[in-house]
Amino acid sequence: MFSDHKFICLASHCVLKNLEEPYLYDIENDDLYELSSDAFQFLLKCCQGESPPIRKEDEEFIRYCLSQHLIAYSKMPMQRKTFPNPSPIPSLRYLELQMTDRCNLRCRHCYIGDGVHQDLYIEQIQKILKEFEEMQGLRLLLSGGEPLLHPYFWEINDILRDHSFRSVLLSNGTPITRDVSRRLRVHEVQISLDGMKEGHESLRGKGNFEKTLAAIDSLQETGITVSIATMIHRRNLEEFDQMASLLESKHIREWNVDVPCIEGRLKENKELWVSPSVVGHFLNYGYGGGVHHSKNNATCGAHLCAILPNGRVAKCGLFGQETVGSIEEGLRVCWQRIPRILLKDLSCNCIEIEACRGGCRYRAKIHGDLFQPDPFQCYARGVLKGGEEHDDQEGS
Repeated sequence: MFSDHKFICLASHCVLKNLEEPYLYDIENDDLYELSSDAFQFLLKCCQGESPPIRKEDEEFIRYCLSQHLIAYSKMPMQRKTFPNPSPIPSLRYLELQMTDRCNLRCRHCYIGDGVHQDLYIEQIQKILKEFEEMQGLRLLLSGGEPLLHPYFWEINDILRDHSFRSVLLSNGTPITRDVSRRLRVHEVQISLDGMKEGHESLRGKGNFEKTLAAIDSLQETGITVSIATMIHRRNLEEFDQMASLLESKHIREWNVDVPCIEGRLKENKELWVSPSVVGHFLNYGYGGGVHHSKNNATCGAHLCAILPNGRVAKCGLFGQETVGSIEEGLRVCWQRIPRILLKDLSCNCIEIEACRGGCRYRAKIHGDLFQPDPFQCYARGVLKGGEEHDDQEGS
């Protein structure tokens, strides 16, 4: 009933991950499949070039994996790189690597503000990639600034596919031409699109809307998955229906909609900020993507940390003033220092808590304290009712 080929191998786009539970990770499609201990050990032997016997109880599992193109038969053993040490608990699944603070734009809402031309050294980045892979990481987020402006971006780009995680480039899109698209070795590019022409350019400068759309087209023509990130602001509120139609026409499968905090340049442009009661409705425009939830009952960022351009490690980029160490100490060491906040510690207990996980801890902090709910998520989920503008102020 099964192939006469002697060996089973993982598909080239799949890897084993030993997180809180054993998993098979489809890097290309960003899908995570939980495995039983027996299934994990079976596939681990296959990765080591062995041909374990197929028991009756294994047959349905193998059929499913074949149907999803997660495994294949081979006449020869196909050894794959594996990492025997399990991940730390909680697992570090998503790593935001702020490669540089250089940027070619001067966006009016940027929380980083004016950069000082700091870049992670290429040797530091190589070390980070190796450690993240050994910690069973899933998704590397290459960010900045504008990561394409890192002095050694193309050397870094060329080694990304040598590692067993998904690489996602976060870009404003304007440096991406057809030639750039053809050279990229990332699995996905997340493009910032903050409205239609008027809304987008009110944040990012005149002439950049068409460049951003051209970047999306160039990437899709070369077969790179494109996702979109949109910040809600005063001048794009009337454009969301148009944006939804535009993204549907371009077959965008993931649209991340969020709201900027009054940090960095937005402190000088507070008229662009919109209160939680109004923003909530617009957060519901986003779709697709998301995180691979674990059984760890913690608030947002339970599986994420950020590395800043100065080599410091933080809970996320917004917590850049509260770092926990330097990458010279080791990524695992710094990850284990990051404080965790459990859902039970929050001052909210509504029925939405498992879905929203309390929202953003940074927004909660600047609206009160770390343990209260994020008001933007409360309005988005109907826990608080709004829709009419009122006098909410960031940090009040």
